[in-house]
Order: sequence, then structure tokens, then C-alpha cells
Amino acid sequence: MEVDLSLLKKNYQRLLKRAGGAELLVLLKSDAYGHSHREISLALDGLPEKEKLHGFGVANVEEGIELRREGVRRPVYVMSGIQQYDGDIHRCLETCDLIPVVSSVSILSEIAQTTRRLKAERSLHLKFNTGMNRLGIDSLEVAECLKIISANPQLKVSGLMSHLASGEKPGVALTKSQVLNFRRIIAQVEGAGLNPKYRHLNNSAGLASGLFPEGNLCRIGLHLYGVGDPELFPVARWTAQVYQIRALAKGDRVGYGARFTAKKKMKMAVLGVGYGDGYRRIFSNRAEVLVRGKRCPVIGSVSMDLTAVDVTGVPGISTNDRAVLLGKDGKDEITAEELAVYASSISWEILTGISPRVPRVFR
Repeated sequence: MEVDLSLLKKNYQRLLKRAGGAELLVLLKSDAYGHSHREISLALDGLPEKEKLHGFGVANVEEGIELRREGVRRPVYVMSGIQQYDGDIHRCLETCDLIPVVSSVSILSEIAQTTRRLKAERSLHLKFNTGMNRLGIDSLEVAECLKIISANPQLKVSGLMSHLASGEKPGVALTKSQVLNFRRIIAQVEGAGLNPKYRHLNNSAGLASGLFPEGNLCRIGLHLYGVGDPELFPVARWTAQVYQIRALAKGDRVGYGARFTAKKKMKMAVLGVGYGDGYRRIFSNRAEVLVRGKRCPVIGSVSMDLTAVDVTGVPGISTNDRAVLLGKDGKDEITAEELAVYASSISWEILTGISPRVPRVFR
């Protein structure tokens, strides 16, 4: 899979402009949405201060440790929070210099105890549940949180955040309610004398919708990689080698379970990709690839390492060719959204599902 870092930087610039004066927090969860957290972080970590890259967000402590090992020195936020098991709190606060996003009163209490023992100040962000009902401190718990923070001056709350359930739908009641609820929580926190530097609600979709203009930090994920927004550039291009070309007679069957039967004479190609690479079995007899700019249907069952496609309409095809599974070829393009439709899924799952055994090549 080719990853174009120049397009990544173009996307970053467009999102920065969209954010107005806000800083950007780049999400590198799940290996940077399948694009390689190492290469993406290194490509962006050296941006000058004027580019307003605040830092990076990861899902858990393990991903944060990976970034630190790669030499990333900017702030790294553990977005899904830290837990009370496996020494997460110790590793996050004491060993790896990661910033926890705290989404429960119990974890806030644990962090207070740990920082008292360390006799050290630690920065954190508080995450509130404003209606998505996933992670987050509930509105009725805000007072209790403020009490803990007041009693523990070593806790430095540097940000307040929440997460949108449907940021791409600014007009629906839930989205409007979430924005209103977050503003109320901010007012309650400020009324208690706490004035964190950062307030962030917008993810990629929220930023595109302009939902929380007073925010001074925006979390960018999918859109940075050029997916889900026609104004941006897809960064990844996934291809597979043509391993073999075979002539089929009428009635010939293809693949495991003989799920495809040729209705006439045709030509097929076997590609070196399968569900072991993240090219899903549900694409069997459904998806299309591009070969020499022409669409070629997947025929038969996608197997672990191989996939067959109909190349009858591709003159001159040879084993020197590569099929495009994701990305452009000539004037046509296979998008992550298209693959998601075939899979009855979403583009996030398509990208993060591309296996580590698929080599990433950067340019």
C-alpha cells in the first residue's frame, strides 16, 4: 500500500485553514487508521509552531508507548482513557509522559492518589458525556469532579472535551443537544474557578460542520487521510500483483465453494491478496478492482491469500500488472466508501482492517 505523505500534508493544511485559529490534535489510533503511526507522526512531528500541531491522540497506553519509542516528543493523549489494570496509570503518568483523557470519577480519584504519591504535577483532560452515552463523565458528576480537583492542586486540568455522535448531521436534535450540554458543562466548570486552556468538541465531521466555533482544539482523524470529504485527497493507494491469468470456458467454476460459474468464455486473473491482508471475504462476487484503468469484478470467493477477478475486458493484461484495490487508476477510483458499501460497513473499518502484512510504502 502506497501512502502519499505530500497529500497528507496538503490535507493537514486544508484542515488547519478550516479550523480557523484552533490548534489540531492528530489522531493516530489503530496505526494511524491503517496508514502507519510511525511514518505519519514523523512526517508531522517536525512541523513549525505556526502550523499549530498541538499533538497526537492514541486509543490506549500501548499505542502511546509506541509513539514515545519512535521519538515523538509532542503531547500524546490517551483518548480512550486509562484503566485500573495492568499498571496503566503508572505507565501513563510516571513512565511514558502521556496525557490521560479522564472519563470517570473513579479514574480521576485514582490519578489523584497516584500523583500525590509521586509528589508531581500532571496534566489531564476531562471528557464529558453530553449525549453519545459511551465514555464520559455525566453532567450530574461534574460537581464531584470539581471537588476532587480542588482538593488535589497537583492535578492540572488543561482541557475539557466531549465527543459527537453525529457530527456530520449538524441539524439533528442530538447534535444540537450535545453542543448545548457541553457549553453548560464548560460554564459550570468555569463558575467553579477552573479555566482550562483547551476546549474541544469537534472531530473531523464536527469541524467540517462548524459545530463548535469557540473551540480552540480540533481532533482530526479520518479526514486527515483524505477519506469522507471530497475536498481532501485520499492518501492511500492499495494494489495487488497479478499472479496468474487463466482462460475460462462456459460452465467453469472458480474458487472455494465454487461460488462463481462462468456463463460464457472469459478471462480471469488471480491476484495476490485475500482476507488475510484485509481484503474481506464479503467482497466475494461483489467488489470491483481496477486493472489498467478498467473495472474488473471479483469472481468467486475471496480466499486467505488470493482473489480472482474477471479481466475479459482488459486487453494485454500480464503478470507484470497490478490491480488497484483502493485508490485511483487512470480516470477511475475505488474509494474506501465504495468498499464499505460492499462490506456493509464503514470506511474506518476498511482502512483499519488492512493487515500489517501488507507492506506500506511511503512517498
